[in-house]
Amino acid sequence: MKAKSLHFSKSGNVQPIASEIGRVMQCVCDQIPPAYPCEGEKVVFIGVEMNGKLPGAVDHFCKDLNPTRAKGVAFYVLNSNGNTDGLSSIIDTMKKNGVETYGEALGIAVKGGLFKKGMPTDADTKKVLEWADKIAKM
Repeated sequence: MKAKSLHFSKSGNVQPIASEIGRVMQCVCDQIPPAYPCEGEKVVFIGVEMNGKLPGAVDHFCKDLNPTRAKGVAFYVLNSNGNTDGLSSIIDTMKKNGVETYGEALGIAVKGGLFKKGMPTDADTKKVLEWADKIAKM
């Protein structure tokens, strides 16, 4: 399958999950903005760490997607409560550009302490991989 696993996170928490998707799906894993643009991808998995508002780099990247670059996109979000709010406007923009959104956005709640960010667990990674596998079979 022609896919790409992309991620954006200030703390680096999304990168291990994105790398695992890349390994399992046998596709390129890169950060946003990617070193090489998407060209003819069937699905682009986008992992982002956010709380309510999509980071600017991810917003700009997604607005530039079109059907020749990617047929569809699948989002997964890491934050303290697993909330995927903040994606609706970019999903609407991508639909206007002709890019599909596969499945529901997956929210992963990662609990942290008072002074440090939480790290995703192996169970979180497994949950994302199962979700990605379902999307790949669509």
